[in-house]
Amino acid sequence: MYRRTRNGSRLMAIVSLCLLMATCLVGSFSGTAGAARKFLSIATASIGGSYYPIGVGIAEIVNRCVPDVEMKVEVTGGGLENPKLVGTGEADLGFTNHFAYMAYHGEPPYDRKYSDLRLLFAGVSPGAYQIVVRADSGIRSLSDLKGKRVAMGPQGGGAIVQFPLMLEFHNLTMNDFRASYMSYDEGILALTDGRVDAALVAAPVPSPAITSLAASKRVDFRIITWSPQVRDAFLQKYPYFAAVDIPGSVYGLPDVTHTVGTVNVVIANAKLSEDLVYKITKSIFDNLATLQQSHPSATSIDLASAVSVRLIPFHPGAERYYKERGVLK
Repeated sequence: MYRRTRNGSRLMAIVSLCLLMATCLVGSFSGTAGAARKFLSIATASIGGSYYPIGVGIAEIVNRCVPDVEMKVEVTGGGLENPKLVGTGEADLGFTNHFAYMAYHGEPPYDRKYSDLRLLFAGVSPGAYQIVVRADSGIRSLSDLKGKRVAMGPQGGGAIVQFPLMLEFHNLTMNDFRASYMSYDEGILALTDGRVDAALVAAPVPSPAITSLAASKRVDFRIITWSPQVRDAFLQKYPYFAAVDIPGSVYGLPDVTHTVGTVNVVIANAKLSEDLVYKITKSIFDNLATLQQSHPSATSIDLASAVSVRLIPFHPGAERYYKERGVLK
């Protein structure tokens, strides 16, 4: 329970927990005496990613602030799998990205519509597509990947499914280079060892894999940047992606990197009651400071970002809360 925070301070975690308990004691919802306990699950991803710790944060808030509810955190395949789990009711809540839109509409890679998907909130830091190359490489754009060796991240990851859409705007296909599949850390190591020419890291900024590369100073590197014209055209065709601009200071680079990223969201099953989802949403945003401490990617979550995109319809319970707070009409 008393996990170390980003600065390693156990004291801060204890203080945060105490504040959460105090907030819930003052602002919790009235429970029903003898009410049956409701068990819920939230689908995240692997423990090493950003979805899992934010999911833990949400579960801790809900378990302390919403009476007669017990939420557990599920380790899953991540953004690609979670719409199926939530859409079929195998999970009640889940993290995903633009796959919510595709699953809801029955577009590939899904073979049917998952019409029971609803949006709880957006605002989790986007997963930026970061193509890392050596500084002395001649690779300046995605077009220059032709004939190169590229580490694509783990096999079966959601990033790989969408990367061909980006290649299309640079007159390439996956057959135009030699792809290998490994973790992001392994891909960065392969780049430093000269075993690949480029490494894809599709993750919120800052990425631990790229941060470690910058700190090691083993090789000088760059991140491929998109031209404004190509990026604008891409986002016009695929509006469920977002523009991501990475300041040079993040990785110690001289220039801003212009790229695209997935819009990360939390979804809910439509069959959850409006009242329950209202209480869950209220508990999360009444304890936002606590949630934001769960992971760096959670610091971008606030009321404004929660309703900043509408990939799929909001759950009525979440919609009621946002209208009460005046951020949704």
